[in-house]
Amino acid sequence: MRSRTKYIFSLVVVLILICLSIYFIYPPATSTKLGLDLKGGLSILLTAKGTKEAPVTDESVEQAMLIIRERVDKLGVAEPQVQRQGANNILVQLPGIKDPRKALDIIGKTALLEFRPVVSASDNKLELGPTLMTGKALSDASVGFDQFNKSKVDMKFTSEGAKQFEEITGQLIGQQLAIVLDGKVMSAPTVQTKIAGGSAEITGDFTVDEAKELALVLQTGALPVNLEISESRTVGPTLGKDSLRAGLIAGAVGLMLVALYMIIYYRGLGLITTFALIVFGTLFWGLIAAMGKGYMWALTLPGIAGIVLSIGLAADSNIVIFERFKEEVRAGKTVRMAAETGFSHAIKAMLDADFVTLVAVIFLYFLAIGPIRGFAFTLIMGVLIDIFTAFFFTHPMLVLMARFKFFSNSVVIGTKRGEK
Repeated sequence: MRSRTKYIFSLVVVLILICLSIYFIYPPATSTKLGLDLKGGLSILLTAKGTKEAPVTDESVEQAMLIIRERVDKLGVAEPQVQRQGANNILVQLPGIKDPRKALDIIGKTALLEFRPVVSASDNKLELGPTLMTGKALSDASVGFDQFNKSKVDMKFTSEGAKQFEEITGQLIGQQLAIVLDGKVMSAPTVQTKIAGGSAEITGDFTVDEAKELALVLQTGALPVNLEISESRTVGPTLGKDSLRAGLIAGAVGLMLVALYMIIYYRGLGLITTFALIVFGTLFWGLIAAMGKGYMWALTLPGIAGIVLSIGLAADSNIVIFERFKEEVRAGKTVRMAAETGFSHAIKAMLDADFVTLVAVIFLYFLAIGPIRGFAFTLIMGVLIDIFTAFFFTHPMLVLMARFKFFSNSVVIGTKRGEK
């Protein structure tokens, strides 16, 4: 009786988790957070390249990632993803972006702002002196308009920066002070008087959009290392929808074909497998939806491939259990006894296979970059949910069903006691 209570309790736990999964899944049309390849947008893989002045370190890559995330947030993109991959790579995914080129320019811009004196000027060429001040002294940047209604960028300094700027302008009265961004002279006004108040401006032949972009990168600060674009992909929303539809159809057809095969070959045991696959699929979808709502992860096309492969792994686990169960029955054990001993013997082989798969995909997840990680991650989830389903649903269901007399029928289980 105690054993029966344990198995019923397991099924109740599974039922509660199914209800919780359905809560996250509803409404199904919008519950799952989709990645860039399914929703459309821009994917950029940035690789940090060090110099003697700015070597690549763990701290510099982390700081660069924070700056990029801040820039992306200011772009107003819904549900962007900025992830570190490997030691020197940063993956930026912008679903639904309308202007990929503009986003690419803003994200990859170094935004190194320098204030340098003009040593000499001839033939529109400026010879610049050493850097007196950098963009680290800025506290804010915004778009403004000059007296001719031309766009400009207004800058505000920190308290320390304001003092430093006042001293610099006081020493350069009557001389030009160049404002340099990423090695390009944006403007070089002549200092008329010492400038107090902690503000300055960048003027030039800007459009409003160019001024906004410049203000944005100045607000977030300069990148601590050089970032090169290793890979850039633009996915159209139509292609994303087609890929999603194809992936869902593949998953649904795969699930139905596996369930149909199991029912035909294993008969009554196949029905248990069908219910187990439904439980497996519901828990899987619920977990994906929950992670999406928590903004921790988004489903990608390689992720769907991992899910489809997981369906085969889940069916394989049931096959191992049922084949061992049938062997126990053929050896002369009762159906009730075979349900207990068969699972205890089969679970060892199942766990060995799942463990090997799990180790392989964990290494794949941490060593790979880009979309392959999505495949590895869903496969990891699939293996863990498969193990959970085997212990908490398939085994209890098999044992409880074995207590009913009709289940001992050889037609139902596909074999009979003592059969060789």
